[in-house]
Amino acid sequence: MDGTRAFGMFTSLLTLVGLIYLLASDSQEPVILWPYEAFQGLVFTLGWGFGVPEKISYLVAGILVVVLLTACYLLGHKFARCILSLKRNS
Repeated sequence: MDGTRAFGMFTSLLTLVGLIYLLASDSQEPVILWPYEAFQGLVFTLGWGFGVPEKISYLVAGILVVVLLTACYLLGHKFARCILSLKRNS
């Protein structure tokens, strides 16, 4: 795995940790249960806040997480390519 892919994966992982922290940090649950709590909070927000049915809320929440992680991977990969190309040209 080259550096750009590793940086993209790191960016995606950092985004996932940040999303989990954002959605579950005020929870009384132990930290090990924060990913579940964050996903359930996202589903609740979609279902109650936007009036989406329950089964569709789970599907949309899963798709949103995958799209967010993919977008952050691509941004991190592109950023690393730009930094490495600047480093090579210097």
